[in-house]
Amino acid sequence: MNMGKERGTGLVSLLTFGAAAFLVACLSILDMFLPRPHDGVVLDLDAAEPVVLKVAPGSGAEAAGLEPGDRIAGVGRSIVQTPADAARVLRQHSIGEDVDYLIERDGQLVEKRVRLGPRRLGAGWYLYACFSGFLFFFIGLFVLLQRPDASAGAPTRVFFALCTLFLLFLVCRLRPASYSWVDEVVLTTGTLSLLVLPAAFLHFFLVFPRRLRFQLIKPDEPWEGATGRVIARIEAFINNPAGLFRVLYLLPPLLFVATFLVGRVFGIRFRLVSGAPISSWVLMGDYLVLGLLALLASLVQAEEGRERLQIATIFVGTVAGVTPFLVLGVAMPSLLRTDQYLYWGVVPLILVPLTFTYAIVRFQFFDIRVIVRRSVLYTMTTAVVGTGYAIGIAAFNLLSRDSSIGRSPYFFLIFALVIVGLFDPLRRRLQEPVDRFFFREVYDARRAMEEVSETVVRELSFDKLERLLTVRLAEIMHLEWAALYRREGRSFAASHAPATAPRELEADLLVVSELARQETPVRPVDVEPLKPLDPRSRSALDALAVAGARVLAPLRSRERLHAVLVLGPKLSGEEYGRDDLQVVRTLANQAAVALENAALLKERTRQLELEKELEIARRVQFALIPADLPEPPGWEVAARCVPARQVGGDFYDALPTGNEASLAYVLGDVSGKSVPGALLMVAAREVLQTAALGGASPHQLLGVANRRLYAPRHRLFVALTYLRLGQEGEVIYALAGQPGPICRRVGGRVDTLATPTHRLPVGALREAGWDLVTQRLMPGDILVSFSDGLTDARNRHGEMFGDERLHRVLGRLDGNASSCLEGLLAEVDAFVDGNEPYDDITLLVARWRGTGTRGQEHGLDA
Repeated sequence: MNMGKERGTGLVSLLTFGAAAFLVACLSILDMFLPRPHDGVVLDLDAAEPVVLKVAPGSGAEAAGLEPGDRIAGVGRSIVQTPADAARVLRQHSIGEDVDYLIERDGQLVEKRVRLGPRRLGAGWYLYACFSGFLFFFIGLFVLLQRPDASAGAPTRVFFALCTLFLLFLVCRLRPASYSWVDEVVLTTGTLSLLVLPAAFLHFFLVFPRRLRFQLIKPDEPWEGATGRVIARIEAFINNPAGLFRVLYLLPPLLFVATFLVGRVFGIRFRLVSGAPISSWVLMGDYLVLGLLALLASLVQAEEGRERLQIATIFVGTVAGVTPFLVLGVAMPSLLRTDQYLYWGVVPLILVPLTFTYAIVRFQFFDIRVIVRRSVLYTMTTAVVGTGYAIGIAAFNLLSRDSSIGRSPYFFLIFALVIVGLFDPLRRRLQEPVDRFFFREVYDARRAMEEVSETVVRELSFDKLERLLTVRLAEIMHLEWAALYRREGRSFAASHAPATAPRELEADLLVVSELARQETPVRPVDVEPLKPLDPRSRSALDALAVAGARVLAPLRSRERLHAVLVLGPKLSGEEYGRDDLQVVRTLANQAAVALENAALLKERTRQLELEKELEIARRVQFALIPADLPEPPGWEVAARCVPARQVGGDFYDALPTGNEASLAYVLGDVSGKSVPGALLMVAAREVLQTAALGGASPHQLLGVANRRLYAPRHRLFVALTYLRLGQEGEVIYALAGQPGPICRRVGGRVDTLATPTHRLPVGALREAGWDLVTQRLMPGDILVSFSDGLTDARNRHGEMFGDERLHRVLGRLDGNASSCLEGLLAEVDAFVDGNEPYDDITLLVARWRGTGTRGQEHGLDA
């Protein structure tokens, strides 16, 4: 409470000082331009008596013959000894009146008659000095009002005091001297500001941007003895703000007073420059040099980034503005004993306030954010270009008015068209330098964001996209952190989130669902109403708030949320503005498309890899399925397996029976397709082959396969047809979940063979049994065994091939087993007409020729 009260009191005192200085400066300017009776004499400030420094051109003093160096001894029959005496006498006369002057020149008294004219001593250089002074003042006032809560010794308050002293120095101290009482008050105020200004200059750069600390003795190398104690005391004094600044402010006025006392006591006449002894100006130069060195030390110690740019900008502008003043306003009057170049040294001082203004606009100097609308600067740019064109047109007309080109009736039309054609391109060319100069940080960020946007659109790597949207974006926007929560299954996970932020956001959170509906970035406060509706969303938002999340940007395309970009606070502590959110929205839209493309590429790559693997598996699978089946005596056998995918789950194989006159065949259809189905198919084939080679009967073979393939946890099974072809056209078969075989008789009739009572798939139950059915074929009969993929094949209209169509087609076919097989498959292909296969198709065709013929015999080992 007391600290706040002290700050408030200090601010009021500082504003009171500024108001008083402002009024004195205004009084000085008003006094300079009020029409009062005046002789046209400019007095020498370095002389105690009224001595003529120069004579205004066209004035009564010039007409009367007054010259620089003349001492005015009397005015209007009255003896004067000081400028105040002359002012008092002149106030008794009026403009246009002739007044007698008693002049002392070269030791002789001369009487001159001077006609009084209106007093207007304000010249162009003085107006420039006034403008510079008020520029200092208003910039300092703006900074002070932007940081009213700063402490008493804060840089912003010292800066305001410094700017106010510059106002008094430029407006009050550098004004031409006259006779009025206002002149005495203003010049005295200006002299006092001259005594305090150097100390304030050094004070500011000792505390900007933070208090400089000086180390004269290293801690690990302490000095011993009297010298060490002295140096330690000096170091402690320099690093003690109260003692150091007290001495800095007291030294200039003490030197000023001491100089006049010594001169009065010992009769020494010290050289004066603008009313102050040269010793005060030298001390001022020393203070200014020390202030620049302190600023240089701050620049060297500053960290890379915004602070170093701020200090470097201030250093360059201050050196450029103060160095000419040190040379022309301090060094030359001291060495050459002339102050005629003083005002030229004042001219560059305007660079100091302009530099501070630029630093505030561009780098947020003193942590002050000034929003300069581009439209204003662009309008000013347009006005400058238009003025330049107007001047160019006027100059060209003036130069060419007497030439043949200027007298042409088409000249002005063509010239105007050329000007119009060049105006807009030049204006646009100037806008980019304006952006770079006034909005350098925004300009650089915009260019960087454009580069990131272009890179994001082309990038198809998830890792690189995440780095662009987190690390690079945080660098460009000067953020503490940025995190990308990317969809991974049923949640959104982030790999670069800060430690206090959640590692993942579940996809079914209410806040995530809300973000999926948003098309623009939102602030966490915008989704605060969701907290009471979903406790899990409350926990997620609270965790993000603890981490400092400021913006939640959904990355969505085609109504699908691909990721959530979460942005942390800015390093400057500023809030996100409308332009920031617009940039984030544009980048989020582009990143969403990039993420979608990356996901599609990843999926396509995975598909290509899978297709490659499936092709390898297909080759392996078909290498396991025999291309040609062995045939028992009197039989023709042909089989084909057509997978619905590259790798199917159907198979067929031949099994030994232990009897050379017969062979067994199996047709399998495993549950599941593609790679899982193929793996089960391989397992089933190996089980059947092993059992058959062991001499198992059909019942034993099916039982062994059932026990080996039973896996209740995976719910896998195999539908089998066991088919044994023997002599005399005998057929023995068992069904385990497969369709029953059909037979085409010699006359073309198609019969469906008897179906066994027990026909559960192999592996469906732990214990199961199967029935065997025996049939006998006549010579020329054709037996067809197939998987359900044949009858379930569908065309484009969803119609199935079906049993009835199978019977009709088979009834029309005749010939050997291979031709019937090819005919059936051709009919199925024509029916589906390119439609994607519904299921794997396995087909076995066997034709009994009779005992009078012998076919190929490829007997299997028992």
